[in-house]
Amino acid sequence: MNIKRNTVTAGAALVALSALGYSTNPIFGKVAYEAGANAVSLLAIRFTMASVGLWIMLGLRGEAGALSWAKRLQLLALGAFGQSMVSLLYFIALEHIGASLATGLFYTYPAFVAVAGLFRGEGLSRTGAAGLLLTVAGTWLLLSNDLGGFTWGGALLIICASLLYTLYIIVSNAWTRTTPPTVSATYVTTGAALVYLGLAAVSRPALPGAGAYLAGAGLALCSTILAMITFFAGLPRVGSTRAAIISTLEPVFTALLAVVALHEHLGLLQMLGIALVVAGAVAAQQKEPLPEAAD
Repeated sequence: MNIKRNTVTAGAALVALSALGYSTNPIFGKVAYEAGANAVSLLAIRFTMASVGLWIMLGLRGEAGALSWAKRLQLLALGAFGQSMVSLLYFIALEHIGASLATGLFYTYPAFVAVAGLFRGEGLSRTGAAGLLLTVAGTWLLLSNDLGGFTWGGALLIICASLLYTLYIIVSNAWTRTTPPTVSATYVTTGAALVYLGLAAVSRPALPGAGAYLAGAGLALCSTILAMITFFAGLPRVGSTRAAIISTLEPVFTALLAVVALHEHLGLLQMLGIALVVAGAVAAQQKEPLPEAAD
């Protein structure tokens, strides 16, 4: 029992660390856009740099050839049709809807994952169910200072991104369970890099300034290598539903980083939202299943 509890706790910590890595996206993205990058060029730089770094790591650890070709194709497809498409839908939606509202709508995905988990027989404790409600409510409070810019087209794109990310988490939990996290991250990132390099070749965006490449390196290290390895390491320990709920710490970390790095201000509602998300993320890792999920 203690061993299982320690496994869940370790998994929750890994997913939380992943959320911290992903939370640097807006910070580095702001720097890159100011240096002349657009979504396609920035994502091509990010995933290409991350892929090169991860392949070097695999080579040094002697893991580069440890997978069957079928598993390699699975993981490449996960990056090409999952990771990259979620990002693409999200950035296209940002052209039609406010950033805070987009984030709030996107973070409905833990609810989608939880519903899918119930159909798949994945247990969720009563406190975990409460944690889901707390994190959704907290995310909206955290973003309540700027919920303007609504359009139906933008909202539809964000909901599609949320649903696709739901599928990405569920499929990742199945396809990466027996694969070392670094190996999974390498192939998924490579799949995403190939997509964005292709888009960049077709659209031919203007070359950005040096600051965009430095920001891209930050995204590659923090938002990709660190975030994906820790996510794939934590996912099998906590399951897709708990991982989705704990991942709502990402906008909390983003808000706190914005205070430190960008000197932004947090109001009372935002601080209350942070408290709710943290409480919900802690509750989400509780083990006892709901009655209807119990055998």
